[in-house]
Amino acid sequence: MALREGWTLARTPAGACAEPRALARAAAEWHPARVPGTVASSLEADLDHAAAYDRDDWWYRVRFRAPEEARRARARLRFEGLATLADVWLNGAPLASSRNMFVPLVADVDGRLREENELAIRFASLEAAAAAGKLPRARWKSALVSRQELRGLRTTLLGRMPGWTPAIDPVGPWGEVLLEWSERVDVRSLRVLATLAEGEGRVAIEARVEGLDGRRIEAARIAIDGRLYGMQVDGEAPQRVQGEVRVADPPLWWPHTHGEPRLAPCVLELRVGDEWIALDAGPIGFRSLALDREGGAVRFVVNGVPVFCRGSCWTPLDIRALRAEPAKLREELVRVRESGANMLRIPGNTLYESEDFYRLCDELGILVWQDFMFANLDYPARDAQFVAEVEDEARALLARLHRHPSIAVYCGGSEVAQQAAMLGLPASVWANGIFTQRLPALCEALHPGVPYFPSTPWGGALPFHPGDGIAHYYGVGAYRRPIHDARLSRVKFAAECLAFSNVPDEAGTAEVLGTPLPAAHHPRWKARQPRDNGAGWDFEDVRDHYLRELFRVDPVALRARDPERYFALSRVVPGELMRRVFAEWRSSDSGCGGGLVWLHRDFVQGAGWGIVDAAGRAKPAWWYLKRAWAPRAIHLTDEGLNGLAIHVVNEAAEPLAAAVELEMLRGDGVAVDTARHGVLVPARGTLTLNAEAMLGHFADSTAAYRFGPPRHEAIVARLLDVDGRVLGEDFHFPEGFDLASRAAGVRVDAHWDGGGTVVASIVSDAFLQAASLACEGFIPDDNWFHLAPRHEKRVVFRPLDARTVRFEARLQALNLATPVMLRAARDARDCAA
Repeated sequence: MALREGWTLARTPAGACAEPRALARAAAEWHPARVPGTVASSLEADLDHAAAYDRDDWWYRVRFRAPEEARRARARLRFEGLATLADVWLNGAPLASSRNMFVPLVADVDGRLREENELAIRFASLEAAAAAGKLPRARWKSALVSRQELRGLRTTLLGRMPGWTPAIDPVGPWGEVLLEWSERVDVRSLRVLATLAEGEGRVAIEARVEGLDGRRIEAARIAIDGRLYGMQVDGEAPQRVQGEVRVADPPLWWPHTHGEPRLAPCVLELRVGDEWIALDAGPIGFRSLALDREGGAVRFVVNGVPVFCRGSCWTPLDIRALRAEPAKLREELVRVRESGANMLRIPGNTLYESEDFYRLCDELGILVWQDFMFANLDYPARDAQFVAEVEDEARALLARLHRHPSIAVYCGGSEVAQQAAMLGLPASVWANGIFTQRLPALCEALHPGVPYFPSTPWGGALPFHPGDGIAHYYGVGAYRRPIHDARLSRVKFAAECLAFSNVPDEAGTAEVLGTPLPAAHHPRWKARQPRDNGAGWDFEDVRDHYLRELFRVDPVALRARDPERYFALSRVVPGELMRRVFAEWRSSDSGCGGGLVWLHRDFVQGAGWGIVDAAGRAKPAWWYLKRAWAPRAIHLTDEGLNGLAIHVVNEAAEPLAAAVELEMLRGDGVAVDTARHGVLVPARGTLTLNAEAMLGHFADSTAAYRFGPPRHEAIVARLLDVDGRVLGEDFHFPEGFDLASRAAGVRVDAHWDGGGTVVASIVSDAFLQAASLACEGFIPDDNWFHLAPRHEKRVVFRPLDARTVRFEARLQALNLATPVMLRAARDARDCAA
């Protein structure tokens, strides 16, 4: 039974009230509270202003009625997450305490429940506790974290990293508060570990159970995908149920880019007397997992198949509440899958996600890179109490994650080794026993077979050298290196990469300042720019650097002279860079095993790192990545004097019979050279062609020889299936992205189809660069695309409201002089629901 209704909260000075009875004397002011949630979500904190909730104590209380069956059964209160130093009272009597926001707190309440009850929780001031604590002297300090003393407290760094997140201290019951009871069987623990070896499924089960009212567990069995297997039962209460079963020809779980993420239902059945009691153990997935390190590689291998991992670093959907409802999580994770991403990382400077998150990743076929919650700081590895808290935290996490096939890797944390190394400290202090001994030992014992890394980045002479091991790759990005650095750096796997100030679409920018065209130096716009604390630049400066490089225009002068053009180009720049980097990394000879973009979603509306804005709308960069991440894709890479390489990727289990088309286009849209070749791309394989080999003659496709002005300003490579349907396209601009604006002849059509969606058709007689469709109330299946002359582009729009009857969209492109409108209406009777 979830205790969600009727909560209130109050603030008191640190240490002012030692127990609930003292609150009356403190004359505390009570406010309605949201549970699960935090003080910030209950008080609807302004994300543009610091909220120092760590300075005071915060009290939560609720009155609840306990059902009769709970009062007579074995009952417990479960707190899924308390941030951070919490003391709990039930009916005025002390019940339990917690010092770790990441460890669930469970308290037996047998004999303590009444028909009417009052639960009170005090969250003690974190600032006061940190000031009173005594930690060994830190060997380094991090400018990224506001308070170094947090290294001794098991809490999140969210809200405490200036320039990265809104300054909102997370305090409160951020996880569910549950009243649980057992009437027939009490399950103390349950482990179900599914693996795959030599094509055979294996399931190890171990449970601690107790029959109530003095009854014993007489027998046990487990049902896996409808098949029953006997279990062994032994010992006194709580009894141990265990066994290992072998499943012939099991359904295989795949990342969605490579197959179907099939799951098998698993039910533990216990016989008490003459009755069989069924306990749902949740769905399980059979898959093998390995890490290929041959020749310095970092490639994940699932079911014997190398998988190029791509995706982003996940952040909580609600920075105030920290948790999201299952429906919101599903909506966001479906968007992740639709983008072609097959991996998400939970970074060590955030928090562990809910059980719903991991279940959805299992269902949708999304791999999870799971950090432990450590980042940047020098953690006290010799403090016995701290280490014990860390071990309890790891056990609690592994106890719930070991059954999820989506878990692909565990990592000790983020940028701990890097922080020490960048400050010039010797290798002996880059890591400590928590990351190199204790955490990997627990992972191996409780979730064997899953790769582990002590930190990210990790490997090489220095941990942040991107050419060895796990990288945080910001060469193209914060370090302002040219595009070819993505190849020069020889990245093996980027657990973070490509952080840019990603400008949202016009609807997103309007939510920041109330206008689709923000003032680039408005204080609120600049305050929401991501930055590294202490740096003399922010990530808008980084984006401006590449705007100059790609479009050969001064961004400072442009935003003063033509702000509309400035923001139009700024929306495109990160996507073009990301597209080109992933083209390099997915080529057959790159040696890269994957890359995860920093970040998935913004905390607050603006031009943050997220490829999705804070309202849940895909930014332009998201659409570029959707094409770059497609399981069947075509990519172009500039090979200099060797011309243009065309890479075809096929991640499906079947060979791909297709055709590759090549067009070299003049500025007026005329194709000066064309070619078409049939190809057979092997299953799970790649194929590389050379553009001039396809043409059969020299064309200086990359404008590398410079014997004169190039005959073409754009090159398009197109992948077609046997029926002529376009599977993918990629484009190359040998002389830069600053194409001349022109009055193109554009033909458009839009109509409602029988499925309640709108189908739009666009054909242009000239090349359209970065064409975009703005349409309120609809979601397109493609956007922010280049369009070659005389080729039809079809875009399907799904209405957010099924009752919508009118469709209107505005087509724009960087080189289109005048926007074009698309309109369609349907009879209201067609959408009566």
